[in-house]
Amino acid sequence: MRFLCEREDLFTALQTVSRAVAQRSPNPMYENVFLQAWAGGVRLAGTDQSLGIEALIPGTVQEEGSVLLPGRLFPEIVRKLPEGEVSVEVSDRFTATIRMPKIKTTLQGMDASLYPSLPAVDDGEEVHISQNLLKDMIRQTGFAIAQDATRPILTGCLFEVSGEQATMVALDGFRLALRRGQLAAPCEGSISCVVSGRYWAEIGRILSDSDDEVALRLGEKHVSMEKDGCKIVVSRMDGEYIKYRQLLPAQYQTSVLLDRAALSESIDRASLMAKEGRNNLLKFSIKGDSLSISSNSEMGDVFEQIDAVTQGQDIDISFNVNYITDAIRSLAEEKVLFRFNTSISPAVIVPEEGDSFLYLVLPVRTFQGV
Repeated sequence: MRFLCEREDLFTALQTVSRAVAQRSPNPMYENVFLQAWAGGVRLAGTDQSLGIEALIPGTVQEEGSVLLPGRLFPEIVRKLPEGEVSVEVSDRFTATIRMPKIKTTLQGMDASLYPSLPAVDDGEEVHISQNLLKDMIRQTGFAIAQDATRPILTGCLFEVSGEQATMVALDGFRLALRRGQLAAPCEGSISCVVSGRYWAEIGRILSDSDDEVALRLGEKHVSMEKDGCKIVVSRMDGEYIKYRQLLPAQYQTSVLLDRAALSESIDRASLMAKEGRNNLLKFSIKGDSLSISSNSEMGDVFEQIDAVTQGQDIDISFNVNYITDAIRSLAEEKVLFRFNTSISPAVIVPEEGDSFLYLVLPVRTFQGV
């Protein structure tokens, strides 16, 4: 195998596909990057059997062939090369020689004949959605996935499609994040799937911040997406997701409309002291037309008031500061609406108008005066 390509193209593709390469695998084959030169250009791929990424780059192919090269070392070698055209040649014994003017590196590879192709996702529904919307949905829910595997299904995000609407949901037992958006084209019927939060994040990295459409193929066992010569295929998670709609309160006793930027700045200041304490707590007190935010530790305390438009009963309620911070930082709206019932029931954060997002956070039960 022998081909020429631009170092920047090769490195960019390696950065993308190497994220799917297994770090440790009973089969060393999956710890490598697949490299193939053929008439259509140069193809790179990586997979850990649950996540697979493939990228195509332009190149001058002088001899077709394929090889497996170390998934950690090969990208590092290319990363340190200067800009310009790079030559890659692979011998019959799978030794790769990487050349540039005055530079020559050899790297021992493996036979690629048994390396699997990415699964073909020909079944299921094709969902058309704008890239920036899907990217926002992933970003604005992914922080709420469970970080441990006690309940494996909660390490994934639920993706639902019905008609013209798409919904993504994540929850970890202490909070729930929900994001809705309009599809670029309506789907027939309803469909849902659960995909690992890590894999959704990989899909998000490939997306651009544009209104251009992208197609997600929701197959029976896999979800796939193709964009600009890059293809990603991920396995769907088995099991039934939590019936999250049953967790959402039907009515509220108190609502508070707040300026998001002012709230975020106040929480950031109060969090400095909260994180010095043993309980990492932030206390909200709604009285009249103001919201008081306080935190304390053995090092001191913080108390702030911000303007609010309130309706309903006064309430004191406490939260883990990280859960509130994660939700507020994910948003860009000027105003956010908090809704409460009691000091021990979940609080909900929604937009001032519409239903594009919803964050539910469980409070922390505290003793009087804490």
